[in-house]
Amino acid sequence: MGTVSGIAVDRKFFAIMVLVCFAIGASFAFVYLDLKDTINALRADYATVSSKMQQLQNLIESLHQNQVTNLTAVKIYNKTKDSVVLISCRLSDGSRVEGSGFVYQYSNPGGYIVTNNHVVEAAATERATISVSFSNGSTFQANLVGRDIYSDLAVIKVDSLPAQSQPLIIGNSTQLMVGESVYAIGNPFGLSGSMTAGIVSQTGRVLRLGDLGVPEPYGNYAIVDLIQFDAAVNPGNSGGPLLNGLGFVVGVTFAIETAGNVTGFIGIGYAIPSIIIHRVVKSLINTGEYHHPWMGITYDSNYVGGLLIRSINDTGPAKDAGLLPDDIIIKVDEVSVIRPEDLLIYLERYKSPGETIQLSVVRNNDFSHQINIALKLGVRP
Repeated sequence: MGTVSGIAVDRKFFAIMVLVCFAIGASFAFVYLDLKDTINALRADYATVSSKMQQLQNLIESLHQNQVTNLTAVKIYNKTKDSVVLISCRLSDGSRVEGSGFVYQYSNPGGYIVTNNHVVEAAATERATISVSFSNGSTFQANLVGRDIYSDLAVIKVDSLPAQSQPLIIGNSTQLMVGESVYAIGNPFGLSGSMTAGIVSQTGRVLRLGDLGVPEPYGNYAIVDLIQFDAAVNPGNSGGPLLNGLGFVVGVTFAIETAGNVTGFIGIGYAIPSIIIHRVVKSLINTGEYHHPWMGITYDSNYVGGLLIRSINDTGPAKDAGLLPDDIIIKVDEVSVIRPEDLLIYLERYKSPGETIQLSVVRNNDFSHQINIALKLGVRP
């Protein structure tokens, strides 16, 4: 009887455990199905919200491109004037170099100001002091944070900012269209807070640094992806912002064309685009310098249909990758190269030393056969 009783107890216990397990399993299944439905619903909601946000962003960009959302010149000036500064670099011999700059948002506390390298380079090469004057009349001493000769950009820093001098918003220069309105604010000939208006004349311009008076070896390279515009700028505008119709910074004014003995504006100005500003300035603040990507080639600047290599540096990345003189680069990372500027602009916009690019190359002028070459970018010497 004792054995039979023991067996009966075990069966009851087993039956109860089975029921408990079934109940727990059913509960888990219910929770799982409920969570699955919730996750699917959230995914659907996320997809819907993302789609609507993308549509809204496209609409904003479309409205801007169609000049619908543009602010008036008066509103743009009043919105930005307190963030544009007069920069004076006093040299040891008592002479001064003057230019412009604007407040840049990087961190709190701020105090970072973007300008041109040629405005403040004396502070790095000789004994010179930098002062910054704001629209309310206050003046502060500034320290040089970093500079880059190849992009002609520099960052300086003041210990404090006037309350009304807020960082300017950096726009997207890649969306600029020829004919779009732009505005330049700066200090031409020391005339503080001057504003001029014009249009984008062209984008993607390339200027050899040597033609701008930059000595070798720096002068052997070019500054690329420049914005050409016709808003009147003159000496003293250098380093000031070029603004779009929303008051966003799309460039930094840095050079003008001259003719004969005329050193004033003749209708052609150049600005460093915001996509380059964003990359360079962040590095200058973090490290004090910026390293440009380098392939180690010279090319035919007049060739159309690709980039025609004229010579290869003996110790450069192109040599290591197996490129040869007279090779024609027609694609980089599946992006077509129609003119040399296409490759240069692509590298400056999106690539850094140490990254590898994929090149489609025509050799021996045989366009029916393309060679694929991987090249690891070096640091521009």
